[in-house]
Amino acid sequence: MSLQQLKVFIHELEVGMFVSALDKPWAETPFPIQGFMIKSLADASRVKAYCDYVYIDVAKGASPLDIKTAASANPTHRNDRSSVIVGRNTINTDSPVNQSSSRNTHSSAPRSFVVKPYIYNKTVELAKEIPAARRVMNNLVGCLSVATRQITKGGNFNLDQLQESVDSMVDSVVRCPDAFTWLLRLRAKDPHTHDHSIRSSLWATQFARHIGLDIEQIKDLCLATLLKDVGKAGMDRTLLRKANRNAEEEAEYRSFVSASVENLKQSEFDNRRVLNIIKFHCERYDGSGFPKGCSGKRIPFLASVAGIASEFDRLCNPREVAETLTPSKATGRLYELRGQAFAEDLVVEFIRSVGLYPAGTVVELTTGDLGMVVEQNPKSRLSPRVAVFESKENSSDKANYIFVDLKNEEKARAQLGSFGTRRALEVNKLAINKDIDPERLNIDDHLLNRLITKPFDSPMAGLLAMGGSKAAPNRGLFSALKQRLSL
Repeated sequence: MSLQQLKVFIHELEVGMFVSALDKPWAETPFPIQGFMIKSLADASRVKAYCDYVYIDVAKGASPLDIKTAASANPTHRNDRSSVIVGRNTINTDSPVNQSSSRNTHSSAPRSFVVKPYIYNKTVELAKEIPAARRVMNNLVGCLSVATRQITKGGNFNLDQLQESVDSMVDSVVRCPDAFTWLLRLRAKDPHTHDHSIRSSLWATQFARHIGLDIEQIKDLCLATLLKDVGKAGMDRTLLRKANRNAEEEAEYRSFVSASVENLKQSEFDNRRVLNIIKFHCERYDGSGFPKGCSGKRIPFLASVAGIASEFDRLCNPREVAETLTPSKATGRLYELRGQAFAEDLVVEFIRSVGLYPAGTVVELTTGDLGMVVEQNPKSRLSPRVAVFESKENSSDKANYIFVDLKNEEKARAQLGSFGTRRALEVNKLAINKDIDPERLNIDDHLLNRLITKPFDSPMAGLLAMGGSKAAPNRGLFSALKQRLSL
């Protein structure tokens, strides 16, 4: 490490400093380049989402001494965080913010929403929540399908039944946010029409849970995100799936937002907050959205949440193109849209809520081993609980796996060492290197169900086999990969 670089803990990071290195691999974060200037408090908050400390280059930016001296010389202009953070204030998430309200045009704009990350705590373990979540999921799919048909025909729909399903979904996500994520992962190969709406509502609900919104707001957000596309039901499927629409086709496509609102009104649906979310969810921060071309604070906050949740799912599960982005690449793409399609602070906090590696993500560890994220660690999202698999080349007729918690690195190294991973003791940092195409593992649904129904901390959650037998601890793990990566 150069003498021009200083280690700075995240709470010491200030505007004007140049970040030259992180406390983890750059690939584990959405930052696009290796080195960047902290230009605003939003930049500092973004780094805080991923790091505990960083290294700054005092030749390219300010040092702690420079900032301390400047603050002493001109106390009225020092960096007073309490004057720009509005997390203590209440905002109106139901309607657009009046343009005449105090607008901060400085680069360090106030946060546009309240963050209360510890309002909701996980109360049920994944394995115990899965059966309940599965019932809720099946019921929700059925209710949404029936409601969509009824709304499209212009008639009334059973709102109470759908609302009950929405309430149950929100309750499940509040109890254990990974359960629904897993079940949607299991439905990845199911081309059901409503899966995009359900996935989008999940991401929106997880974000709302993460920042601690009121439970009634969460339920309205979830319902709105589920119903936002009902106007597409009467459209030509060819138009919906067409990648390159001409101007006339694009105008017809964009009419689905107004159609969704009108269809709901004709069905005597009168929840104004839900209708408002649907009406504005395709608007964008820079004014590039539709149908009105609204921008900035004219877009209701909850509508922006629904919009970014829908965009994230579109990136991960595109209909029009063959390439599907891995979650980390999708969050990276969202990060590139900060300050453009979506407000910068919203993008940063949304990425924190979903994490780079949601449950069900296939990953490659720094050891070269392949695994699948089973559960998130809410306070350390880059160090989730992972099921690490033995390579088929080293297995007899069944694939073996072991659960490890990357947050407890010392224990995880010992577990992988016993499982046959020699590189677990050789790498400098035992962590996720990157997420990869799920086809690399090609895991069947039977095994996926075993992963989520076996308690992580149960006595049998060590060495397991697909067929239910105990795995041999020293059979060797991913020998082909180990040979390739040990060169």
